Parts: sequence; structure tokens; C-alpha cells
Amino acid sequence: MIDIHNHVIPGIDDGADSLEQALAMLELAQADGIQKLVCTPHMHPGRFENNVGTIRPAFTGLQKQAAEAGLTIELAMAAEVRFSDEMMFQLRKDEIPMIGQWDSYQCLLLEMPHQRIPVGMEQMLDWLQKREVRVVIAHPERNKELMSYPERVLPFIDRGALLQLTAGSVAGLFGEKAETTARWFVDRGLVHFVASDAHHPVRRPPAMALAARTLSQWVGSEQCAQLTSENPDKLTQCLFGDAL
Repeated sequence: MIDIHNHVIPGIDDGADSLEQALAMLELAQADGIQKLVCTPHMHPGRFENNVGTIRPAFTGLQKQAAEAGLTIELAMAAEVRFSDEMMFQLRKDEIPMIGQWDSYQCLLLEMPHQRIPVGMEQMLDWLQKREVRVVIAHPERNKELMSYPERVLPFIDRGALLQLTAGSVAGLFGEKAETTARWFVDRGLVHFVASDAHHPVRRPPAMALAARTLSQWVGSEQCAQLTSENPDKLTQCLFGDAL
């Protein structure tokens, strides 16, 4: 499997707060069947002031330490970018590390506010598409507005957005509403990726195998493989190189 969303890089957001925690998370990921992992720290203006200049050296240090620890899991870097006006300026200045490519478009991992769909979301997607950028929407099933009205994601799909569910939501670890919303998206063929969104080795570990078992029950093993391995592989070829 390939995990395209997590907070493993230590000390730069609300994920791992030490190298020891980060290495423990990578060990857990590897044991869980994750062969490749894209580190995606938050870029959230006013809270986590990250950009490619802060992320790259922290990632390089983690990559070096993971290799010295004998871990074989392959690592790459991107970011989880909070919806904001600043995002447009960061994009223009090439400060956003992209999550990959999809059908010749650059892709960024986009986080919406948890309570609602942000005003101007459709306009932002249009603006990005004109610049040949598509978004991967992180954990839409955990957005409170989409929990109540999941069909409100459809205009975003029409504008080229791809959906990434959290493994814990699929496995029921984020509550019944998140699980039900995740199932609604999966049943309608709207989902492209499932990722861990791991933050901590104990409280929120990089566990995808449990979600994979649930997905296999929902839609079968082939569709499960597409969401956890094949589509993530297609997305991240430009980050990792050779396919699985």
C-alpha cells in the first residue's frame, strides 16, 4: 500500500513531536503493509507556517534517520494545504510541494475547514484548473457539512477534484457519521484514495490494513487495491519513480 497523507515529519505541525515518534510511526507503517509513504505536513496560515523551504530540510533529515535505522519504507514529501487566500500566493511563488500528478495535471492535497464547506470553494477550483492544478480533497467525510449533505461534494467532482478518505473513517474509528459518509462516497465511485492521516504512534497511528479489510467487504479486493495502492501509485509516480 501507499500512504499519501500523514503527519510523520517531526516538530513542524501537530503530528510527531520528536524523531523517536516519527521513526516509531514509520516502523508501524511498514509493519502495516505500507511500502511507500508521502509525508504531508500542514500548511495552515496563522497556525503552521510551513512551505517548501521549511518542509524540505525537515523531510531530508527524517529520510536520512529512517535509512540509518534500517527502515525500507520509501519516503517522499508534499503538504496538506489549508484552503485560504494565501494559498494562491504560495502557489504563484512555488512554495507548495505538490502531492503528485493526475492526467497531466499537478495535484495538491487540500484541506477544507472541518465545520463547513468554505465560501468560494468552486471558484478556487476553477482558478486552480486554469493553472493546470487539480486538488485531492483530504478527508471530506469528516467535514461536518458534508456529513449532513454529502451530495454537496458533487460540484467539486465536476471541477476535477479527487477525494481522499481517512483509513480510520472507513474502519469506524472517527464515529458513525464519518463512516456512513465515507461509505456514501465509496458506493458512488467518488473516491480515488484512502490514506492514514496519521499523527501519533499510539493515538493516531499509520494504520491502513484495517481499513483495507473493511473496503474489501464493501467493494471487493480489486477496488480496495485501487484505492490503497494503484491510484496512489499513479498519483505519486513523479515523487517516487518506479511503480510498485
